[in-house]
Amino acid sequence: MKKYFSLFLFLFLSVTMFAQVSVDPNDKFYKEAQGWEMKGLIDTLPLVRPYPTKIIKKILNQVINCGSKQEAELALTEYERIFSKPYNLYVEGGFKGKYKDILSDEKAESEFTKAVNGEVGIAGDLIFSNLVDMGFNLGWYGTSADWDDLSYFGQNPEKDSIYDPASVGPIEFFLDWNTLLSFGSEEIYISGGISRIGYGPFLGEGLALNDSAYHAPNIMFNVTRQKWSYSSVYETIGATTNIGDDLEDNKYLAFHALKYRFNPKFHITYYENILFGPQNDIIYLVPAPYMAVQNIGGASSNLQMGLLLEIKPVSYLNWATDIFVDDFDVNEVVKLNFDSKLRFGLQSGFIFTPKKSSLTYMSMSYTAIMPYTYAHWEYEQNKNGTINGDVFNYQNYTNNGLNIGSSLPPNSDRISFNASFNPAKNLTLSFATSFIRHQNTAEQFSDEEAAKYVLSSSGQYKTDGSVFMHQMFSAPDDDTGEHVDQAWERLGFMTGKTTMKVCQASISGEYRFPKTKKGQFSIKAGYTFELTLNHGVGNNMYKGMNFNVEPVSVGKDPVTGEEMYNYKLETASGDDWGTYESIDDLLNSSELQKEVSAQKQEWLNNLTDKVTHYFTVSLKYSY
Repeated sequence: MKKYFSLFLFLFLSVTMFAQVSVDPNDKFYKEAQGWEMKGLIDTLPLVRPYPTKIIKKILNQVINCGSKQEAELALTEYERIFSKPYNLYVEGGFKGKYKDILSDEKAESEFTKAVNGEVGIAGDLIFSNLVDMGFNLGWYGTSADWDDLSYFGQNPEKDSIYDPASVGPIEFFLDWNTLLSFGSEEIYISGGISRIGYGPFLGEGLALNDSAYHAPNIMFNVTRQKWSYSSVYETIGATTNIGDDLEDNKYLAFHALKYRFNPKFHITYYENILFGPQNDIIYLVPAPYMAVQNIGGASSNLQMGLLLEIKPVSYLNWATDIFVDDFDVNEVVKLNFDSKLRFGLQSGFIFTPKKSSLTYMSMSYTAIMPYTYAHWEYEQNKNGTINGDVFNYQNYTNNGLNIGSSLPPNSDRISFNASFNPAKNLTLSFATSFIRHQNTAEQFSDEEAAKYVLSSSGQYKTDGSVFMHQMFSAPDDDTGEHVDQAWERLGFMTGKTTMKVCQASISGEYRFPKTKKGQFSIKAGYTFELTLNHGVGNNMYKGMNFNVEPVSVGKDPVTGEEMYNYKLETASGDDWGTYESIDDLLNSSELQKEVSAQKQEWLNNLTDKVTHYFTVSLKYSY
């Protein structure tokens, strides 16, 4: 009886508030606005998304009066969708399914995962005066499965609601709230609230601020002029431990970008972002170079820099190249040695928005994330090199354990293609394909480096190739950690033997029935195909065995008088694995190297090939 009551309650409460445009940078309006800017139908867009309500209204009014019948009709449809009422109620009932088939194991059974979902809330875009406007989306989202159970590789959560649920039978309910209050003119404004934030021409794929990344409380400042633009962001984000567990506050991110338009065909943008904590340093609100500002406090924050180049040979085509620099060895670069510590992301591709066509948007790009990019460790104390897995990390490029920038892990690359169509007034179709490669950098460790990970405590390090694996060993007696030579001296991009390869293809469509006085229905459906070879590359390769290395005195050096030691190796249960004259002898011992080989072989044995199908269907009603 309880089960049926829970299901009835869920269906009754399946009233969703779709995120309003001024708080959701993933709304389809932003793709349309990018196309209108490229075609010259609207003024220059702000650098950072989402936009205040007044900007959205101005954009739509300009396109409605632009003289192009096709674009004006689309803008008018969007205007009615967004501004027909100051606030709206929407109803949705949804279903998701995943069918997985293991190809590399004939005995493995196929697996089917399914879930229902829905949401209840209120949302709107409000303009109070010429200076003040607001967007809000206050929702309560319910689902019968965790988001990552039904997500394909590289997909971020669709909802800002993945923690602290309230359970009613098989359904878990989450808060899904976003708000932004803006003050200022269309040219200069400041806004604050909680939302996702996006930057860059590749929507939903940014290297610095990804539109699809998890939301955060933020303050944004923006200036948009004809020749130049400036935007800044200050966020409070969530910290996890060094190995990605638990949650803690007092982690912060600051970002700013300065764009200059030399002419209509060539634009250049320089940007910086910095992560820090647990102290809240408001000095990063100052519009000054972070590289200089951080040196005032000892350069203990994690600074990145970026350069975005845009070439527009014709009004409907943009060739964009974004270089996101996390860390690099200047001395080696000057020597033209590129097999060195270069930690960066690269994204380059074309965005195409043709005129008078049912094809409204198309992009094709290549993205590469070097090993250890976005990955930074936090020491146990600021004055020593102790690294523990359970210390909260205020340096790595994550918010609540999710990537802030690219959704790809380090040591990955991707070729992607996206296209959107409007074959009929109320019909939108989207197609996407991608090919992804990913390697676990731990496979490139030397035998001695791998042995150090095996000697460590369980849970001290990650060896999964993710942003939670860094290029340092713990060194409690030093000011900083000990460098992992493979990570510190080499680029290591795609030089391993084992590569995970992922082929994805998806299609989705949405049809909105004509709007009446009683409201509007819409239906949305999607399908994604995913082929994965060597699934499991992202698992931990080496696990700490809690070995005990005990120094044993063997007398004093006859020349220096210093105490000399041998090193006794014991397992956690007290088994004696021998005594060695030096640490190097211990690391290269046959006993320890057998364990290293066994753990690596176990990692290889657990790799699988699989095909996965993802299905989504939802019915919406708005009034």
